[in-house]
Amino acid sequence: MRKYESAFTLIEMSVVLLIVAMLISGIFIAQSMLRSSQVHVMVTEYDSYVKAIGEFQDKFLALPGDMSGSTGYTPQAMWGADPCGCPCATSNVKTALTCNGDGNGSIGTSSLSGGMSSSNFASTISYEWFRAWQQLADAGFIQGSFTGSPGSGGTNEAVIGTNVPSSAVIGAGWTLLYFLFPSNGSPESNLLLWRDNYGHILTLGGFSSNSYTHAPVLKPEDAYALDLKIDDGMPGTGKVRAWRTGTLTSCTTGDTSQSAQTYSSNNTIQACSLVFLLGF
Repeated sequence: MRKYESAFTLIEMSVVLLIVAMLISGIFIAQSMLRSSQVHVMVTEYDSYVKAIGEFQDKFLALPGDMSGSTGYTPQAMWGADPCGCPCATSNVKTALTCNGDGNGSIGTSSLSGGMSSSNFASTISYEWFRAWQQLADAGFIQGSFTGSPGSGGTNEAVIGTNVPSSAVIGAGWTLLYFLFPSNGSPESNLLLWRDNYGHILTLGGFSSNSYTHAPVLKPEDAYALDLKIDDGMPGTGKVRAWRTGTLTSCTTGDTSQSAQTYSSNNTIQACSLVFLLGF
């Protein structure tokens, strides 16, 4: 008697291949939807913080963190003075107790030459960066609770979820600060951002020791999508900027001129963080 070996028919193989193709297609669609969702979340967070800062200004005629106020109407009078001191070296206690700012019209003060390394901010009033989030929460314009003081790593250290808010993007947080480039200083090729008077900015990125949030948390394609959603899609111009290759080497290319800088479309790893110019 002849023995027959079982095998897939052409129809069965076609069905299997079709199922595999549908699964692969589903994975790509899911990844695309996830990226789209992340971009939407980041835009929503950015919009909510810009709105909160504006509402705080309208109500108190001052910027959060910088507010000095008048008798009986100072941050310390309204929300209580921080027993840790003003400025407080470091604290892990999230509280409404706060400090008055210096009232000079900026959240921190920076007019230093060169790039935005932590050493460039050594003489700025960086504690206002962290009091800003605390006071926005104290006034009810954002949710959360914050320490109002720098992290244990140094006077500029933003600790995500502790003294600055976290993002829905895994590992990312937001820092609010003030930065100007003077006309003199380091050569353009040595700067970490293009030489512009940035003013107040929001930085979206990961934790970086003794510094604001700027470690990479986004793929270049996601950074581009977010930039394009809010601005011009160009990392060197407009109100959404990427760090130059001196800071994040794999996020962008064409770093020879401001208008030639583009997001690195061939890079599929998390290589980017972003800077948002607030316009004041």
